[in-house]
Formats: sequence, C-alpha cells, structure tokens
Amino acid sequence: MKKLGVLVLGLMLLFLSACGGGEEKASGDSKVTELTVWNDWTENRPEYKVYKDIIAKFNEENKGSIHVKIESIPHDQYETKLRTQAAGKQLPDMFRVWPGARIQPLVEGKVLLPLNDILDTWEGKIPEGILKDYAVDGKQYAIPANISETSLIYYHKDVLAKAGFEEFPKTYDELKDLIKALNDQKVMPIALGNKAIWPLQSVYISTIADRFTGSEFLPSTLSGKDSFTDENFVKALAVVEELAKLKAFNEDFNTIDEAQSRTLFNSGEAAMHFAGSWAIGPILEGVENIDNIGVAPFPSFGGEGDTAKISGAAGGGIALNAELSGKKKEAAFKFLQFFYGDELYQGLAKSNIVVPVQVEMDDSIPEIYKTANGFAQGGLAPVYDATLTPELTDMINNGLQSITIGEKTPKELAEEMQKENEQGKK
Repeated sequence: MKKLGVLVLGLMLLFLSACGGGEEKASGDSKVTELTVWNDWTENRPEYKVYKDIIAKFNEENKGSIHVKIESIPHDQYETKLRTQAAGKQLPDMFRVWPGARIQPLVEGKVLLPLNDILDTWEGKIPEGILKDYAVDGKQYAIPANISETSLIYYHKDVLAKAGFEEFPKTYDELKDLIKALNDQKVMPIALGNKAIWPLQSVYISTIADRFTGSEFLPSTLSGKDSFTDENFVKALAVVEELAKLKAFNEDFNTIDEAQSRTLFNSGEAAMHFAGSWAIGPILEGVENIDNIGVAPFPSFGGEGDTAKISGAAGGGIALNAELSGKKKEAAFKFLQFFYGDELYQGLAKSNIVVPVQVEMDDSIPEIYKTANGFAQGGLAPVYDATLTPELTDMINNGLQSITIGEKTPKELAEEMQKENEQGKK
C-alpha cells in the first residue's frame, strides 16, 4: 500500500506539472511567459514573411523568458472569428486588427488594452496623423505596420517631357494644360479602369475632395454638422466631370478594370495612371525602364485642405487583450516595442510596402517607392469608402460614374448623398 501511495503521488505531481502551461511554462530553471498572436498571414506574401521572421527573431533573443506563438487564420474567416470571440471575451493575448470602423466595436466592447504606457517608443518616428487611425478618445490601441496610400499619380517622364513638362504639374490648372498638350499629340493622358466603380471615388475624390474641403469636412458631415451640399464638395465632384469632358481618360474607362488600365500605362499607351500604393509592385514589374517612371501627389486645387496630405489609411496592427496583466502584460509590451522597430519597416520597404516611418534605404530600393513612401509623412486624409456608410459608398461610386457620362450633375449627387445621410440618422 505504501508503494502504491508513492506511485499515485508521483503520477499526480507529473499531471500537475504537465498542466501548468497557462501563463508560464517551465523551461529548465526558468519560466517562459507564452503569448499567442492571432493573424491572417496565411498567404505567400512578402510582408507576411517579414512579420514571421521578426517574431522568430524575438523568440530567439528572448529564449527562456518569452515565447510568441503564431496562430494564422485565413482572412475570410479571421474577422468573423475575431468578432465572435470578442463578444464572449475569449480572445487570445494578441490579435491583428484594422483601424476605423473595424476596430471601433472592439473598443466599445472593452476588449482592447491601451498602449499609451509605451507610446513614447514611437514618438518622433511615426507621425501623429498616422497613429491616430488607431486612437479612440485619446487612447492608442495598435501601431500600424504599413500604410495604404490611395491617391498617387504615376507617369512616364519622357512622355511628359515631350509635352513640355520637365516636372509634374503642381496645380490643377497646370494638370489641365498637360492633358490638353497630350491630347494634341494624340497621346492618352490618363489610363483609368472604373468598371468596379470604386477608383473614381477612392483614388480620385478621396484626395481631391480633401484638397477642397479639408479633412474635418467628412466626419463633420457624417455627424450632421456639415452638409454634402457644401460648395467645396460640389466643386470636388465637378473635377471628375471636367476631366471626363477634357477627354483625360481612355474612352472605355467605365468598362475595363484597374488592372487592365494599369496595363495600358505599363505598355506606354497612356502618359499617366492614378492609383494607390498597391500599384507600385505591379508597375515596377510591368515596365521596361523603371527609371523613366515618376510618381507624384495630387496637385493643389485652391481649396481649404492641406496640400501635404494624401488620402490613405493605416494597415493592420497588433492589439492586446484587455485582460492581460502582470508578466503577460509586460511581455506583450516588450514584444510590440521589438516588433514595430526599424528591422520591420526596412523589411517591408524592401517588399515595396509603404510604411509609416522614414527608414534608411539603399540603392536596391526603387526611387518611386522612396518618393511614395515619403508622401505619407505629410499626414493622411480620410479615404471615402473607408469612412462612409455602405449606402453612401454605393451612392457616390455609382454617382461618379453617372457624372462621367452626363447622366447626373455634381450638385445632384451631392444632394442625394445629403438626403441619404439625413435619413440614415432617423
């Protein structure tokens, strides 16, 4: 019986030892704090490899004290699972999130841990205008790894030079002069693919409207303080109408998609292509002489907006579970400070991913990437389809297309949007 008792006691101790993983797990004479991070890094994309490599390096450098476990979930399932688990407050230690309307429910559900205690880590490195995408009521909930700029102008330097422009136009009037000069030379001015109806809104209006109205106009209008019938907003919509009348675009711009229009630009058939930072890679891969490709911000339009800004939004960031405390909280803070460092941003830059910081770049980084990456330092203007309600987004997308073919006036679209905005608040 005495032997049996010793055996049972030994088994119990073994069982308890095996079950003691939880927050910390034994590793030799030390204890390892384990953190799990949910993400959607399942595709074979260069930026995902950068993220995973940084985590692997963190684990190696903190071996014996902290270990970050990666749990990847396909994107089409990820956000549904995140919302479901958040509702039951069953989230992991860390998880990938996105700014604006996508993070708001998590903030309201009180499942996120503010990062204000370590925010000075990025002071002077990431502009406040970019950080604010993840800030709600003065509390910071994530740090952006990348940025999606939606309003860039790519152009063939030699084609513009032949039209008499050694530099890209700084004002809208100069841009119109360039368009006229290109048409006189029988050169397609701008390659546009608006079949999916979002480019004219996301790429064009997001920055053009901001140039006219300023960045406070959109949130102020959605809250009911201002109106879409504002004269400056109508003027912004009228720019799209005027460009169509100037024959700035290929004739089939409403029947081809963005990828097809980019092919027109890459092949040299069009002098310019207006698109976001997502086009940098495909353009670099699709043109013969990358040194002949320039990139510029939208010109000034003489309105109330800040001409240094470009429409865009912060990309995905890693948020922390509000229930983290003690060693887990300390470990998570240490991880974020390591993860969002120079090595991450330099790695993303080499993959042509626009980042929120100015990083050192060697000669292997293409000039158009370096230039585009610098634009974000002037601040981000709101992207319309990332800010409007789904109903208003559909309305402006379809309305802009109608404006280009003369079926609707800018004023009529503005009035329709204002009516919808008011009805949505009832």
